[in-house]
Amino acid sequence: MKCSLYGLWYCYAQRPHHLAALMLRMGWEVDVFCQRNMRDTAPTLNYRPRVHSRSSPPSRLHHWPPTSAFARRYQRGIEHRILSDFISSRADLYVHYRRPLEYPARMGALPGSFVYDCVDDWEGFGSGDAAQVRAWEQALCERADRIWVVSRRLQEKFAIWKDKISYVPNGVDYSHFARARDMRIESDARMPDKGRPRRLIYIGALQHWFDARLVGATAARLGGWEVQLVGSCQLDQQQRAYLARGNIRLLGRRDYQELPSLLAKADVAMIPFVMNDLIRGTNPIKLYEYLAAGVPVVASPMPEVLPYVKPGVVGCADDPAHFARLVEEFATAPNPDRCQAIARKCSWEARFLPVLEEVQSTL
Repeated sequence: MKCSLYGLWYCYAQRPHHLAALMLRMGWEVDVFCQRNMRDTAPTLNYRPRVHSRSSPPSRLHHWPPTSAFARRYQRGIEHRILSDFISSRADLYVHYRRPLEYPARMGALPGSFVYDCVDDWEGFGSGDAAQVRAWEQALCERADRIWVVSRRLQEKFAIWKDKISYVPNGVDYSHFARARDMRIESDARMPDKGRPRRLIYIGALQHWFDARLVGATAARLGGWEVQLVGSCQLDQQQRAYLARGNIRLLGRRDYQELPSLLAKADVAMIPFVMNDLIRGTNPIKLYEYLAAGVPVVASPMPEVLPYVKPGVVGCADDPAHFARLVEEFATAPNPDRCQAIARKCSWEARFLPVLEEVQSTL
């Protein structure tokens, strides 16, 4: 059987990459249809679907008045052609997992089953066209045979299509991240690192949903700690100013293969997000990745995180004093066994196999 995926590919290893990996292991053929910027790179992974990409105009052309109109027209053309490639791929299963756009909302008949995999509350990104995005997303939901959603909030949002909806939370490549605990045990046995400061780590993009104010104020209360921020940074000048502290290190983006070794040296991990509609509809992959590494997590009080709150495993706080206090408590009394026990139940196989079997039964 053959599956065609439509969305982003040249980014951090995320949900669609793991879906593709699982389907390839199950014997599916997998084609990915996406756009690509000149500097984009795909994550280093141990599998190879067929990737069909078209180049987008450089982002600077969108912001330069003499070329902005041309760049927008060219971008729309690229999106239309990628969709045409996707539709004409003659697959048994079509999965659309990116932000709704005008052209996907116009899809007609397909030779296979069509799934809309809703991974975010797209209206919450604040791009200024929320009404259009809402209309395009409604058209996608009407067209879809099945709708997968990552959060209960999105399940409620799409309640009108409840007969199509499956709750499919994000998951983890457990064996990949569990190596971090083995690395930590081996390192401690070989050379105990008693002199180093404790480490609080964040892995992910630093964008407008990242609560830089909370992190800066928390770091101020953790004077003996090193706070590591791993990921590309797109924060504005004011947000960066919150992070201008001696114990905060911005390490930049790292390859997927490097993440276990970074977590092996961390005492606590964090998910410090600004609480808004976008984040309330999010199911953070990094939660499960941190736990698989045996690292306890302190996070903002996100609805999809709250069910996992347990002493020494996951804690939630929305103010710096409480956040810092939980970080110190978890570092003093971590429970890596319980962390990994939770993550083991949240593998991508556990997430996707039931819905893939459901789809297969209808083909």
